[in-house]
Amino acid sequence: MSANGAGFGVVAGDDRTVLGTVTDAEARDALLALVDPSAAVKDVMTARLARRSRLPAELAVEKGRLVDVVVTPPAGPAPIAVVMAGGRGKRLRPITDKVPKPLLRIGNQTIIERIMRGLVAAGVEDIYVALNYKAKMFERKLGDGERVGANVRYLHEEQALGTAGALGLLPEKPKGPVLVTNADIITRLDYARLLEFHRRHGGWATIAAMEHVAHIPYGVLRTEKTLLVAQDEKPDIAVRVNAGMYVLEPKALARVKANEYLDMPVLLEQLLAKKRAVHVFPLIEKWIDSGTPEEFERVMIDFATGAEE
Repeated sequence: MSANGAGFGVVAGDDRTVLGTVTDAEARDALLALVDPSAAVKDVMTARLARRSRLPAELAVEKGRLVDVVVTPPAGPAPIAVVMAGGRGKRLRPITDKVPKPLLRIGNQTIIERIMRGLVAAGVEDIYVALNYKAKMFERKLGDGERVGANVRYLHEEQALGTAGALGLLPEKPKGPVLVTNADIITRLDYARLLEFHRRHGGWATIAAMEHVAHIPYGVLRTEKTLLVAQDEKPDIAVRVNAGMYVLEPKALARVKANEYLDMPVLLEQLLAKKRAVHVFPLIEKWIDSGTPEEFERVMIDFATGAEE
């Protein structure tokens, strides 16, 4: 599914008869439902004719066998993106005292250029960059976006507005979904899959989540009232953590006021309090937070040795 870029695969039998389809979104739904990753594809696939209109393509089948696939563009208004680049990158000081973290080079391009080119590849043409710290450096580097193939405009924060507050500076209400991403993320994610997942589930917002494994250096006790029923010696516990990428519907932005500080977790909590659906998109792609010196050094080594290619 990653190789064909369409976000779905066709399931065929030994005689190449079409049995069904499985989409990227269905596979991620299965992972969220704790389906074993080694399970057979038939456990998550959809029969070919059922929900066919939800596929991002039309299938041509003759005598039960697939002969052609025509990918169809997503319906509805085109998405826009907002890249949050206003932070000071304090964890990477003293490097970021001179160059903002998103403008640091990884391989042959800056971190923010990698993000922008990924957005363009996913069909995003209009990108807003939220700026505060060393804003002029971003403007000189990125210009109007021609070098990355996008229409780039800037949202200037007179003061720090948090991880969501800059959305209140958008010049007009978006007509379609808004993809919001932190500017220091390095990932192999195809943003089209995140947008498709959001459209398929139809909520007010979608948050990308990364699995983080935490090692507990103590014996963990499981109890029923005062009785010990089991113990796990120094276990590893996997949890899903915020990966710093979101998709928001225009109606979700109504709570964001111009020039008022607001962090994204607070905005999502407000939506949950109003019983608005917020979906979780599980990342299975490589994802790195380049915010610490150790992580940034590891990324540099990966590129220098070709491990990232």
